[in-house]
Amino acid sequence: MIENHHIRRIWLVVLLILMMGSTSCRTIKQPAKRVLIPGEVITNEDPIINAEEIQLAEKLSTILRIEIETPRDNLHLYSFVDDWIGTRYRFGGTTKKGTDCSGFVYRLYQDVYNTDVGRQSSADLMNKTKRIKKIDLREGDLVFFNINNRRGGRASHVGVYLKDNKFIHASTRRGVIISDLNEPYYERTYLGAGRVEE
Repeated sequence: MIENHHIRRIWLVVLLILMMGSTSCRTIKQPAKRVLIPGEVITNEDPIINAEEIQLAEKLSTILRIEIETPRDNLHLYSFVDDWIGTRYRFGGTTKKGTDCSGFVYRLYQDVYNTDVGRQSSADLMNKTKRIKKIDLREGDLVFFNINNRRGGRASHVGVYLKDNKFIHASTRRGVIISDLNEPYYERTYLGAGRVEE
């Protein structure tokens, strides 16, 4: 009799669990707004992430082959990059019909950061920025190269740093592309980096 009582009790618990699981009231999970670091306080300035931004970040991560995280990474920058990838090289150009490296930097800063760096040469841009170490690079910093391989040469090429050693630039052969600072060609021709000061 005692065993029968335990079996009934077990069946009753199982039946209740099944009934609760099959109710029509379901909870819809909302995307996480933000992961807090221990000790961090939420303020009104903290960005709110929506599902469209998460989907855009995932799409751009796949297309650009760069892991883009929201809200940490600038989705406006990566959308701009996606829009310009493949634009052909044209000396003196600043449009999607054709651009050179400094013209591309000019347009990116204008459209993404609402900052006018002026339409000038790579060397002039290098002189205008605050020098920073390679290890201190962050999104939007400019990276400069001496692609003419002259000793003590001035900057003859410029790109915009993205993240994880990746930068975007307008190359003469392939147009607007994403490259890696660790590629032997760019390691050999790297001159330095600069930060645009507002």
